[in-house]
Amino acid sequence: MKRLRILLLLYPSLHVANPGSPGVAKAGVRFASGMRADPGPDLRQPETSRARIALIGAGSWAQGWHLPHLRCNPAAHLVAIVDPAETTWSKYNLDMMPTPELATLYGVPLFQSFAEFLQSDITKTTDGVIISSTHSTHCELGLQAAAAGFHILVEKPMTANAAEAVALAAAAERMKSSKKAFMVNHSANFTRHALRARELVQSHLGEIEHVTCHMIREREFFEDPENRLWVAAEGSMTGNGFAWGQSCHTLAWVYRVTGLEPESVFCKMACSKKTGADIFTSALIQCANGATICCQGLAGLPGGNAVGSASKKGKLIENKIFGSEGCLLYSGDDADPASGKLELLLHNGSVVVEDGFFFENTSKEGHGPESLQSFLAACKGEEVINAADATNGRLVVETIDAMYKSAKDGSVVKIGMK
Repeated sequence: MKRLRILLLLYPSLHVANPGSPGVAKAGVRFASGMRADPGPDLRQPETSRARIALIGAGSWAQGWHLPHLRCNPAAHLVAIVDPAETTWSKYNLDMMPTPELATLYGVPLFQSFAEFLQSDITKTTDGVIISSTHSTHCELGLQAAAAGFHILVEKPMTANAAEAVALAAAAERMKSSKKAFMVNHSANFTRHALRARELVQSHLGEIEHVTCHMIREREFFEDPENRLWVAAEGSMTGNGFAWGQSCHTLAWVYRVTGLEPESVFCKMACSKKTGADIFTSALIQCANGATICCQGLAGLPGGNAVGSASKKGKLIENKIFGSEGCLLYSGDDADPASGKLELLLHNGSVVVEDGFFFENTSKEGHGPESLQSFLAACKGEEVINAADATNGRLVVETIDAMYKSAKDGSVVKIGMK
């Protein structure tokens, strides 16, 4: 099996820089002393047969998920980490490492900026980049990566500003001429149930008339002032909280499965008195074909963060799609695959049931979620289903940006730049 080499570019925002820290070389490439480098995948295979990937942003998701997955995946090889910050803080992952130690552990150089990385010889043989930085930095980094000719996997949301989403989508369209992939890491879109749901909706449901979708997770995550990157707006963001952090998952899934095109939204939000983040969101979205989407985000569960923990309740998710010929139901506990099922119920009496609930893939074990595996395959030049392309990402960003504006103004807001 061919293997890809992947470079992880780790950027700020998810962490706090410690200027003047030891181990910073003049050229900006850093290694920590006294640590044994991780050998990574079997390097006896020819380098040209593996995808070389860079990670931008060494925050919680990079350290807890992307890096371990890339190390374990036989199709990938990490070649560099890019991040200006030495120390990071995460509410997801309490075992965060200083970035110089992280680079030494994975046996790769650490660059302090993407610009610095682009000046290095490593870029000549780098296939793709994973942008795992904070929301407000996605656009600038994505545009730079596109101009440099890399395949791109950007964390969700694609960005947190409608105009920036349009710019990234345009860049992604230009990338097609050189057969470069642009994917958003909406992992729920790439699962077999998402692919099956799309097929059933398109072939059996008739004209889509209404959709309800909601996600419920713990409240505490959005009421911790220290968790500022998830609760405080920065850069060009209109707001921050549950909508950007979580509702983007359900909206990406709905737009992918249904093919609906949103036109306007009216939204109400209730915000935390501790952080100002939106914790309860209700949005009514009008679509081009006349269908409506009722989307709710609810940070109301008790307890602490459940992501990556098999011992806690996960996110509770409910998706219902109603068409002229029947309905499709898909609900469950994201941490428990046995908690739900995919159901197609038609007015002619036909029923299709597929057991299991597979939404976001947040497992820390194995070769990574289906989204990452699709990205690696694309880097190898293989034909893949891009279930969260730049168009999907743009629709999500434009919708949520309009939701924040509607909640602020109390009015119906047009979605998109048209």
